[in-house]
Amino acid sequence: MRSRWLNWSLGLLVGSTFLLVLAACGADATATPTTAPEPTATPTPEPTATPLPPGATAPPPTATPTPLPPDPTATPQPGWDAAEYFRGKTIRLVANSSPGGGTDTQGRVMASFLSKWIPGNPRVVFTNSPNKPLAYVFSGTRAPKDGTYIAWTSTPQFENGYDADTQFIKQSSFNFLGATIDSTRSWMTYKAEENLGPGAGDKCLWDFAGLGVEGSTGGGKHEKFLQADEISDVRDGDTTVIGNILVLEWLDIPFRYFAFDQVDTNAVRTMWARGDINSTTRASLWYRFPFENPSWLPDGTIRVMAGMGPGQLGPNAWGEPHCGDIREHLKPGEVETYNQVTGPANYASKTLWLPPGTPEDIVNTLADAFERAFTEDTELISKYGAVAGEIPNFTPRSVGQRLTEENEVLFAASRGLIADETERILQKYFPQYIQ
Repeated sequence: MRSRWLNWSLGLLVGSTFLLVLAACGADATATPTTAPEPTATPTPEPTATPLPPGATAPPPTATPTPLPPDPTATPQPGWDAAEYFRGKTIRLVANSSPGGGTDTQGRVMASFLSKWIPGNPRVVFTNSPNKPLAYVFSGTRAPKDGTYIAWTSTPQFENGYDADTQFIKQSSFNFLGATIDSTRSWMTYKAEENLGPGAGDKCLWDFAGLGVEGSTGGGKHEKFLQADEISDVRDGDTTVIGNILVLEWLDIPFRYFAFDQVDTNAVRTMWARGDINSTTRASLWYRFPFENPSWLPDGTIRVMAGMGPGQLGPNAWGEPHCGDIREHLKPGEVETYNQVTGPANYASKTLWLPPGTPEDIVNTLADAFERAFTEDTELISKYGAVAGEIPNFTPRSVGQRLTEENEVLFAASRGLIADETERILQKYFPQYIQ
């Protein structure tokens, strides 16, 4: 099916549907305990793979463990009837994030609409498995391969394919079903005037360049940018963490970085209120603020101080971003390194996956159901847009599977650079987490 890309101007229409979201989150969209191991604008053109730096050569494909064979009972027979197969079944949509964040909220809205788009109208329930590495391994090895287990993640997880703790299971071995929104991230600062000093509420990130990473912005309660990510992401060299710190160092901006157990959207809001941090870098929060906190942008509570790629940050239902793209203020070599570090792991956002070894007929049936739902169901599009803050810009399986394979190769090519920078950054800023 040809994917129908939606015009961003529809984003202005979604605000009126926000109060209807709770009605969409019916019984099937409530968190369901599971006995499985505890496992997160302007529409952009079709995503493209991040180019290799000059002279770099993509490494040969890395050997991957042979996935478990499909459950014999899940293998469609000749003349397979999708409606008959799914009728009476229960499909679990499993988020690798805690309840309450953006991935969780968007997943619950989505789950409440899916049954009517899947042949046979199976029951669809939503559940959370916030231990990301355990969720990844479970989905790759033990989850049912019969279409009744769908992983829902905030971004692709290429790094898990190179880690013993996640059994070296490559992301490309999973079956890409779709991605729902723009993955472009933004640097957002909370109460800039109060935390950074007079005039900060009218500035962009690069306006603080040259003050020294150990220096001060010149006033305010914090006097520097305070950012946080999860301990596991810091230790593993998450590309957002590494990319953020590289930019702050290159521009010589005062900052301090923290690591906490949980740094989802709700945790960030709590830490802002407590004064623990004053900034965050996220893909969807900029688009959600007009609906979740409609006064925060007009009154200056939140200021977007930079677009952080991989695409160009677009307008939300409130208006244009306050500041442009960070790469316009970096040197050419720095831009090349930044793209190499951050691009491949952020080529898609809010992604859906079936376990390796799932029969192709099941994969294609569910991929078609998701694509039709996100391009034809106007009520889903409206209500999903109300919680996401942007109209869905759906990436279909035909595009996403190819981009997954291409970007995984590029990610492998950048692993040496990422490893070197991770080791250096851990030694310098996070020595307490080095084992």
